[in-house]
Formats: sequence, structure tokens, C-alpha cells
Amino acid sequence: MEDASASTNWLQELLSLMGYAASVNTKLLESSPEQVSANSRNYWLEITTDGLGDQQIQRLIGQDGIVIDSLQYLANTLLNNHVSTDVNHSEDNHQNRNFYTVELNGYRSEYLANLNALAEKAVQTVRETQTEFAIKQLSSADRRYIHQMLEAFPDIETYSQGKEPNRHLIVKLVQI
Repeated sequence: MEDASASTNWLQELLSLMGYAASVNTKLLESSPEQVSANSRNYWLEITTDGLGDQQIQRLIGQDGIVIDSLQYLANTLLNNHVSTDVNHSEDNHQNRNFYTVELNGYRSEYLANLNALAEKAVQTVRETQTEFAIKQLSSADRRYIHQMLEAFPDIETYSQGKEPNRHLIVKLVQI
């Protein structure tokens, strides 16, 4: 659990440097759609709301989740700095890569529930109409999450189309 302790300490220190007196609880989740090897771990870093006012919570989440998303991006980048980026060892690159999800006041749980509902709606619409369904205005991480989630549906396939910032996800029936 060295990674859990390091991630907890890192996020608590960052929050302290930002002027927030908040603690962090870290949980190791059993599996993740992103988990690429047996050595990968998925950590849920939950910032406790004890000692934080409503305005502080809103500032840490940010408009449309921009701050909490940035904290999560930093966690995934900096806490995996031990992972090689050498393209010749691409299989080894993910061997010890961990995935960190930053949660605050139920924001991430609610957001993931909304993504799941959106993906399920897309599947239902595609099955009913027999036509493609485009999901626009998703971050690359959200597109990847839905791609991975919909892999469980054998009659559905997904792909991304377009160029950033106008890239979107297409959900369609598998052609037989």
C-alpha cells in the first residue's frame, strides 16, 4: 500500500499548499476499465469535506469540474512519474501504472453515474433506431470511459470521430 500512502500524502500536501485544511481518504478499488495489467491499481482519493465550507468545496470542484479534473490529471501524471515513457517498452509502460480518481462531496460519483446513463441512452437509441448515435462535448477521458464501458455490449461498437476540440464519440450497431 505504498502507492496509497504516497498518493494520500501528495494530495494532502497539494491541498495544504492551496490553502485548504482537508484530509484525504484513499481506497484501493478491485478493478477498473482502465486497468491494463495485474500490477496496475486503481485508487480512489476522496477529499473529506470536514473543515471545508461550501464555497471552498465549490472552488475545489470548479466550474464544470475543471479544478477537480485538473487535480486528477496531476495525480495521474505526477504519481506515475516512475513509469517509463520509452516507446520501445510500451508494454512495460503500463506495467506499474496506477490510476487515480479524485472525489469530493460526491461530485465524481454523480458525474460517472451521468456518463453511465448517457452511454445507456445511446445504446438504447441505437438499438431502437438502428442508426448511429453521436455523443458530443466529451473530454478524451470521458470518451475512453464510455468506449471501455460499452465493450461489454457485443452488439455495439464505438469509435471517435473528428479533431479536438470537436472530437466526438459514435455509438453504432455491429455490422454482421
